[in-house]
Amino acid sequence: MTNDIREPTTRPPDLTFAGIDTFFGAAPEDPDELTDDVDVGFVGVPFDGSVSRRPGTRYGPGALRAASSWQSTFAGGPAGAHNVDTDRHVSYDDIAMRDCGDAPTIPNDVERTRDQVAAYVQAVTESAFPVVLGGDHYITYPSFAGVANAVDGDIGLIHLDAHSDTSDGSEIYGDHWHGSPMARIDELPDASYETHAMVGIRCYERDGFPELVSERGIHVDYARDIREKGIETAIEHAIQHATDGTDAVYLTVDIDAVDPAFAPGTGTPEPGGLTSSELLLAMDRLGACSDIAAMDLMEVAPRLDPTDSTAMLGSMAIARFLERRFC
Repeated sequence: MTNDIREPTTRPPDLTFAGIDTFFGAAPEDPDELTDDVDVGFVGVPFDGSVSRRPGTRYGPGALRAASSWQSTFAGGPAGAHNVDTDRHVSYDDIAMRDCGDAPTIPNDVERTRDQVAAYVQAVTESAFPVVLGGDHYITYPSFAGVANAVDGDIGLIHLDAHSDTSDGSEIYGDHWHGSPMARIDELPDASYETHAMVGIRCYERDGFPELVSERGIHVDYARDIREKGIETAIEHAIQHATDGTDAVYLTVDIDAVDPAFAPGTGTPEPGGLTSSELLLAMDRLGACSDIAAMDLMEVAPRLDPTDSTAMLGSMAIARFLERRFC
């Protein structure tokens, strides 16, 4: 056995049901032990303590890791595989990946969880490209904060979702819940709604949302816009907006951006969303954007989907991004 950073794996070849579940079968590594020659560090955040409807996203990181074993079976060896959907040959041996395990969470304490997630993601970001596996969407706020602590300069935000998550406060849920992370990010010194691009919004939003969009300069391509112009154009516009005047970009993907016909395993599904093909095409285009310094995939609730289709789509979406970015 050599010490090649790309070689370690936790799963025997061709056995998706064997070994330890890590994302793409990557070797486990503590964030503080990552070296600069690691490309990608995966971080799970098994937390759903700030949801407003159906819980279950605490099981999302485990489901995404298990689902990723299917992709790693084909593309995980030195020979790799040909992705016929993108017409590209890919090999995960070309990507130095480590699974940094799960950030510490406290199920009934949003504040302590927030601080611990931010510190954990910051530690990964200082050495590698962080991929955060949620968890409910509130976790994007501390994840973004952790990245901002590790990256110098202003950070734009590209946000695929059915909901804007811009609640400034709720009588029931307060200021810190999965309907408020984008409002909390806007309060950070290195972020602003002015460099925030949303794609796929289609739910009932509160009174005042259109005014927030126009007054603060948020870029939004609603689901209806995507049906008219196509997902590729929408993603290009989002990239242009989020990269304008910023030093880096954070990408957050709520799986409910996808129509529940394709991704039913999520807590707040909304009909009329992206198809699975549109999501994968979006991730492929986003993977080509070198300004993106971190990403997350949130709101997978596997126990709401007995078919495992939602977790499979989520893991494939991450795969498409990383294949385009690193292979």
